[in-house]
Amino acid sequence: MILIDEGKGRHLGQVAIASLNLQCGAGTRGQPYDVEAAIVSLDAPVIVLQETWSPDDADAPDPVDTAAKRLGAQVFRVPVRHVDDLTTIGIRLRSGPGTVGIALLSALPVSGYEVLELGEIPGDTVARCAQIAMIETAGGAALRLAGAHLTYRLLSPVQLARLMRHLSGTAVPSVIAGDLNMPRQLARLAPGYSPAAQGRTWPAELPLVQLDHVLASREVRRVRGAVLPPAGSDHLPVRASLHVPG
Repeated sequence: MILIDEGKGRHLGQVAIASLNLQCGAGTRGQPYDVEAAIVSLDAPVIVLQETWSPDDADAPDPVDTAAKRLGAQVFRVPVRHVDDLTTIGIRLRSGPGTVGIALLSALPVSGYEVLELGEIPGDTVARCAQIAMIETAGGAALRLAGAHLTYRLLSPVQLARLMRHLSGTAVPSVIAGDLNMPRQLARLAPGYSPAAQGRTWPAELPLVQLDHVLASREVRRVRGAVLPPAGSDHLPVRASLHVPG
C-alpha cells in the first residue's frame, strides 16, 4: 500500500515511509552495488537516505537523482562532509573526491522544509543534522517527517533528544526515520514515539542489532512495518505503512 489514491482502491491518510543507509554505494565487504535499483526497490513514496555519495566529477551519474526521477519524487539533499576518497572515512571503496550526504525523497507534496543541526560530537567523521519536511498525504492530512543519521559515538540518544525537543514545539503528527545508531531498546524509550518497524538491520549479511528505525508519534497509527531484504548496502532497509489522521 504505497501511493494513496482513492481511485485505485487504496486508503486515504495512509502513507509508506522507507529508510536505507546506502554506505555510499559500498556493500559489507566494500563491493559496489546498484544504488539506483536499491532505492527504487524500497517501493515507497517517501524515502530517507543516509550516506549518499556525490562524486566531484560532474559527468558521473547520480543514482539518487535518477532513482528519484523513476519514482516521480522531489529530492532534498544535505552535504555532511567532503572527502578526497571514501577510504578516509572507513568505507572500503576507492572513489576519488566527492561529498557524503543525507537525502529525503518525496513523491507526495512537500509544504515545508528545514534542516536542523544536531551538534558536533568529538571524533565523529561527519556533521550530524536532520531533514524535516511537512508532507501532504491524500485527503489533506499533514505528516511531519524528520530524516536523520545520528552519531555512532555513543551520544546518539542526546542528538535524538535534541531533535525531539525541536519537534515538540508544534503539535503535528510526526515520524522520525533513519539510521539512528542506537539499538531498539534505546529507540523505543523515546517519549511519545513508538517503533513502526522492528527487526535487526546491521550488518546486512548477519544482522545482530537494529540501528535503522521508523518511530511514529502517538497521533500516527502503524498499519504494518518490516525490515526489508538486503539491497546491497551493509544496512538492511526498513519500511513502515502508517495511517495519518486527517
